[in-house]
Amino acid sequence: MASHGDAFCIRSVKPQWVQPANVPQTENFDFGEALSQVEPLLDLIFRYLPTRDLKSCLKVSPSWKERAEGALGRRNAPSWCTCYRVTSKGHKSNVIQHSPNLNYNNIQLGIFIYDSCRWKLTKCVCVHSNISELSRKYVPEYLEEELVPGEVEYCLLSVNRVVSYFGGTRTTEDIQTHGSIFEGVLIPKIPSVRTVLFHCNPTCKKGELKNTISKYVGENDEAKCILIFLKTQLYEPVSNLLEFLVPKGQPSPVALGGGIIRGTKTFQHVSTDPKVIPAKDAVCIAFLKDKTSDLDNFRAYSRVLKKGSYGDDMSKEELEAELLEFKRLVILKKHSLGFRFSCVENYQRNELESFKAVFPGLPLLGSEVRGEIGWNSCTNEPEEDQPGKHKRKRRKKDHPVPQHFYSTIFVLVTWD
Repeated sequence: MASHGDAFCIRSVKPQWVQPANVPQTENFDFGEALSQVEPLLDLIFRYLPTRDLKSCLKVSPSWKERAEGALGRRNAPSWCTCYRVTSKGHKSNVIQHSPNLNYNNIQLGIFIYDSCRWKLTKCVCVHSNISELSRKYVPEYLEEELVPGEVEYCLLSVNRVVSYFGGTRTTEDIQTHGSIFEGVLIPKIPSVRTVLFHCNPTCKKGELKNTISKYVGENDEAKCILIFLKTQLYEPVSNLLEFLVPKGQPSPVALGGGIIRGTKTFQHVSTDPKVIPAKDAVCIAFLKDKTSDLDNFRAYSRVLKKGSYGDDMSKEELEAELLEFKRLVILKKHSLGFRFSCVENYQRNELESFKAVFPGLPLLGSEVRGEIGWNSCTNEPEEDQPGKHKRKRRKKDHPVPQHFYSTIFVLVTWD
């Protein structure tokens, strides 16, 4: 792909209009059926319909039912995108792949991670369309116009290395070796669950910290999964933060993941001036279950894989055994999404391949960080009741140690 000055060149992912099909008018001409043959008209219409109206379309005709069911399925599933660089015949180009349901309108929150050594927010993105047109945009403009639908909140996280797995044409070996430039996931609105994004200073007074968190976490909210990102090593403040997010003495049902990253740059739509989060602030993403709801449609799990000191990696067999044990405790629902936070100094070549083998087809947003945050959590089998675990009394205010080194944290969220 040609370079335009110092711009980052990439193909547009926006759907391109195609010429309508030639639908002949017959004696029994059905306008609804004719519309279903004009690609991609129905898909474009269904993309913007409210869920209630979309369900009404199921009753129009068999072809509308098929299209509407597909639209509903895409709307309730997570979407993702990945951008990486390839070299062909000595020419380097940026390639972007994405899930079929990218840009659908049922999105609650966006999470993007990027390698700041390979992608600069201060440079322009040169977006090429399929009809040989191009436009230059700043990174926030590019994200908002190409990848993040509507008025959806999102955050940009700068990490040491971007190493995710979403399937596609790339091999896990290529992903592990070269990584990606940037990747992102868009989390849909889940019934009875709110996904909130906020930042706060965990070193401030507890009263101030509680007031900040209470703006986002209400009395009827129960945390099921928490992701925490910091730019500096903070031990006691992280524990202070978790005291207001996780019930005392009950950490087991709450999945926890995150890490020490390079930086956080922006929330929601900010034109060309990304909002830099203060260095001492923690960025939190919380999946909150409505306590008043009887729906059992959401589960979250986390697992810590301790791999010893630098260079002392697990064997492939040991790694798969750990993941199989994790899977034994997991009940996957219709839609799932994984997160991976791995120590940048502990290179594990087989990790993605093993995850793919144990959890085939499950999208995984992954990064390498300078310190891992997480603990073992399972909503089906509390840690103190697992076979081989000795019960020991723990003070109510204590939580398991949340910060680690030379480890990998896996977090899974799954829902109907």
